[in-house]
Amino acid sequence: MDTVRFFKDHAKAELKAARAGDPRAVARLTGTLDAGETPPLQQVQHQVAVNAGFRSWQALLQATEPERQLAAVMTREPLLNNNGMGYGSFHRTRAERLKAFEQSRTELRAATDIVEQTSAWLQATIEPIRTINRRTTSYGIKHTMERATGCYVTNGQFIAAAIITGYPYAREERDSPNVCFGMSTRSLRAAGSGI
Repeated sequence: MDTVRFFKDHAKAELKAARAGDPRAVARLTGTLDAGETPPLQQVQHQVAVNAGFRSWQALLQATEPERQLAAVMTREPLLNNNGMGYGSFHRTRAERLKAFEQSRTELRAATDIVEQTSAWLQATIEPIRTINRRTTSYGIKHTMERATGCYVTNGQFIAAAIITGYPYAREERDSPNVCFGMSTRSLRAAGSGI
């Protein structure tokens, strides 16, 4: 994936949506759009970079490719966080869940090295297939990797790495934090999975 192109295209799409009056796009560009104003693309690019966790558009351009890959996946999947997909426990108030979710997103965003190592292990170990393998989930496969490598990885870090690596994917269930991937059962078993 050309990550710089991804963010340029994303900025153009955000600007187009904001100009069309999409309230979600306007909210994401807070501080960039004044009432009735059409901001230049450079201002929107800056806000897109900030929303992705960079100080500025220039910082995004100067970041490493693995940093941009993780930021791109998290931009594409706004529910992805260190725990997996979604806002988490329903045993908390909405405000508590949102605060924990944002903290978990920040933790994932800081895990570039672990995500990069996980992606390398996946590329070397697990054969991709076109169809989603629903026999196991991200949570189960992450444990397979941990046993094989001795390295701890969170569910969200594993999901981000698998998406970056290019496996087809789908959320296990609507409220589940887990994801199923297009990964070969044969290679998962060879890696030590019990499926």
